[in-house]
Order: sequence, then structure tokens, then C-alpha cells
Amino acid sequence: MTFNSPVKSIVLVLAVAVGIPVIGQDWTVYDMSNSPLPSTTVTALVEDPEGGLWVGTDWGLCHFDGDAQWMVYQESNSDLPWNAISTLDVDDQGGLWIGTVSGGLAYFLDDQWLTFDPTDSPMPSYGVRDLFVDHRGWVWVATASGLVCITGTEWRIYDDTELSHDGAVLNTNNTNAIAVRPDGLVCLGTFNGGLHYISDGTVTFLTTFQDGFFDNTATDVLFDPVSGARWIATPAGGLLRQQGPPVGGNWYQWNSSIAFPSNAMACIAMDVQHRVWAGTQLSGIIRIDTDDSFTQFTMANSGLPDNEVGSIMVASDGSVWAGTVYGGLVHYLSVVGLEEPQSRINGLFPNPVNGQGFNVWRMESTDPAMWELFGPTGKLIQQGSFRGEHLVVPTHGLASGLYLFRLQVDGFVEGKRVLVF
Repeated sequence: MTFNSPVKSIVLVLAVAVGIPVIGQDWTVYDMSNSPLPSTTVTALVEDPEGGLWVGTDWGLCHFDGDAQWMVYQESNSDLPWNAISTLDVDDQGGLWIGTVSGGLAYFLDDQWLTFDPTDSPMPSYGVRDLFVDHRGWVWVATASGLVCITGTEWRIYDDTELSHDGAVLNTNNTNAIAVRPDGLVCLGTFNGGLHYISDGTVTFLTTFQDGFFDNTATDVLFDPVSGARWIATPAGGLLRQQGPPVGGNWYQWNSSIAFPSNAMACIAMDVQHRVWAGTQLSGIIRIDTDDSFTQFTMANSGLPDNEVGSIMVASDGSVWAGTVYGGLVHYLSVVGLEEPQSRINGLFPNPVNGQGFNVWRMESTDPAMWELFGPTGKLIQQGSFRGEHLVVPTHGLASGLYLFRLQVDGFVEGKRVLVF
């Protein structure tokens, strides 16, 4: 079979101007027309120790060396127990752990396969939702029938019964997303059972009906490796971050009430600059640049082939890989020699605002910029357009509260929070 070259596009986000670098994006798309991908539905991604990429799809598993070499594994040509892959992770030996939708758990190393399901192991379910290999090499497996921890010497099962390991009784068996911090703290997202923390046999969970928590379901979780902060992707409550202790720590939320582009987060990853990249169910990829600003990548303003993103990964070279539901696999990196964009808003002052108004300066451009101001409840308060570098936004008569200023320019959407008092 002959494949066309991968689809590549370079998008220039800002035109050349005096003293301002050209900012660009380089996108490469792999689908069934230009690569051996067995499906355009990419469900899981993980990097191997050599910098290659393991790609899970709904019709098989692939390995891509990042250049030209592909290997495809399916039930028909390997011991892969099920073609629909749900999650992947790699251990320190370079072994690949594979979670499948209905075929149990598999392990692949040096061309050898091991498989685990309820008929031949303590696995409580054939369906694997998420995998995480922790700092000890322990493998954590989220399933709809409980959480599994494979330590190498024993299988530990956490569920909602008194038999749960170490007396750590969960609020539900329906586990969905898992991450473990180097100090042993487990962050467990569930399906409709709240967010759980597990530490030394103690379970703490947060739910909407008991604690007023943001969402009972988590689609992905991760720890900041430096600060230890917890990031939570939810399907209806947006993107969450908790800092400080797990019990009583401070929460920060990105959702539509502050004019964030989507409440429906599907997956998250963190780069070396500690920016979080979030794949959404309908709104492309959103990068959190700072607490007060974000950048959105969609089919309309980038080389992203599909706005429904189900998996995302930041590689060791800093580039971003994303798996889409209908558009295949996409690779993003900043163009060599071109500066990665940080913000189109050069300045916003004063902030907080005393009610008279605030000034916005943007990167020099002759293109019109659209702007909007949203109130504390997410309601659109003001909007308009301007050219040039400077805008004055009046705030006279506005009630005290946290507002969101959103700028749309050069195809990108960026938001900054503004406190009016």
C-alpha cells in the first residue's frame, strides 16, 4: 500500500512587524490516507524511552518512530487481546502496559506478550479505563469494577466494600482516571462518584451532593511534578486545579462562567513550562498560559484536523501529540526559528480596576481585534472591535466582582481575568 506524505501545515499567527518576531505553528496530521494508522480514532498516546510514540486506536495499536517507521499490532497479527485500546503507559524497562475497552490488560516487552483478565488474574473487569505506572514501578489500573494496583508481588484491589485494600473504601467502584504523586498520594477520578484521594489507607472524596464539588466525574487527572498541585479534567465542570493540601486546599476553576471556551474536558497534559494542554470534547485544544490567560487551537485557526480531542501528550522534545476522535493523529510544534506565542495582550492595566476603566495593549497589528467583557456570572456585558495597539474598556457602573476580558485576534482567542471593585 502506498501512502501520501503526512499532511503538514504552517500557520503564521502574526505578520512580521518591526521588533516583533513572526510566530508560527507547525502541524503534521497522520490519518489512514497517509500512514498505516488502522483508524482515525486515536484514543491513547505514550512516549517510549527512545522517543518513539505508541498510539492506541479503536482498531489496534501502533508504534511510530517519529520519522517513517510504523508497526501495527492487532488481534490478527499479535497477542493483543482486543483491538479497541483505551489507555497506555510505559514502565522503566520500556515495557508497554495496554488497557483495552473489553479485552482486559496486556503487557508488551521484547516481542513478548502477557495478558490479564478476570479469568486468569485478580482483574475485576475486562474493561480498563486508565493506567498509571508510578515512581516505584507499581501499575495502577482504573476499571468500572474498582481500582487495581499491581506492585510486582501482589495485586491490591480498591473498591466500595469492606474488603477494599488496607480498609480504603471508595465511594464507588466506577473508577475512571488515576495519577500517583512521588510521595504516594493517589488522585482518583471516578465516573459519577466524585474525586478521591487515597493515602496510607485513608480515603477522602469530594462530590457535588455532599461538598458542592464542581463535577462528580473526572476524565483525566495529573500532578504538577514541582508544586504537587492537582489538575482535574471534567466533562461538565471545566478544568480544575487544587493547590495546597488535598484536604482544604484552594481550588481554581476554568469554565464557561468566565467565558472559557469549553466545560467539557477530555484529557490533559503538562509541558516543561508547567502549562496545561487540555483536549476538549468539541472545542479543540486549550493551553493554559497563566491563571489569567489561555490560547485555543481549533480547526478554524490551526492545523488541528478535528475539534474533538480524546488524548494528548507532551513529548520529551517539547512538542505536543494529540489524538482526535475523527481526524487521526496530529503533531504540533513551534516552527524552528520562530517564537512560540505567549500572549497577544501586551498589557492590561490597571488590574484591579477602580470602576473607571482599564487599558489594553496588544501586539502591534493592523488586523482588527474583537473584544468582549463577561460578568461574574458569565453574561456578556460589552463587546466591540478595534485596530491598533491600544483599547480603553469602560467599567463605570459595573458591580464589584471578577470579570473576564476576552480578545480574539489573528484567529486566536485569549482571555484575562479583571477584578472590578
